[in-house]
Amino acid sequence: MKTENFWVSGGGGGGRGGRGGGEEEGAATSRKPVTVSVTQSGQKFEGVLGRIDEFNITLIHPDGTSRTFRRNGEVPRIDIQDPREAHRKLLPLYTDKDIHDVTAYLVTIK
Repeated sequence: MKTENFWVSGGGGGGRGGRGGGEEEGAATSRKPVTVSVTQSGQKFEGVLGRIDEFNITLIHPDGTSRTFRRNGEVPRIDIQDPREAHRKLLPLYTDKDIHDVTAYLVTIK
């Protein structure tokens, strides 16, 4: 069951904007980060998503500094690019049997 949980959860990484951790041995350690662009008052700010909730969004600039923006409905404009989003949308469609069958197949690959 541990292997099934590992691949279904995305390999042990955190949630949206979370930092990965607890990588299993042999797992891919380089993932494309969730990036974000925030447009406020005509200015566009880009970076890696640090945190997002109903009230704030924090992005981390390439130089390592962070910036938090207060959210009020659709302001500021936020565009999130999550390379794993399509995979997350598929998860509710998988049955327990699907997960078991895929895991059983993956174990046979050397």
